[in-house]
Amino acid sequence: MADYIQNGVSLTTRQAERIQALAEKQGTSFSETIRNLVNIALPFAERGHGLDFARLVTILEFSSLALDTLVQKAAPEDADRLLDLAIEHAKKYHAA
Repeated sequence: MADYIQNGVSLTTRQAERIQALAEKQGTSFSETIRNLVNIALPFAERGHGLDFARLVTILEFSSLALDTLVQKAAPEDADRLLDLAIEHAKKYHAA
């Protein structure tokens, strides 16, 4: 078990509400949710990267559409099955 150091962090009411809602959705404590968020974002910040979510979503959408177009052209009979598998994997591995 990890040794935790108590730290005080000031959040806006809206931030705290959003984190609490996420914690409830994930079935984790407020503190664990904060630690998970730090573990995701901190490595990016340490390497000097910002998180541009609009750009990230645009890249994901472009990649998805480009791949979908290629699969539809190369193997149209497999396209629907691959989408079904992707959704199944998202639910299984990412709780989506």
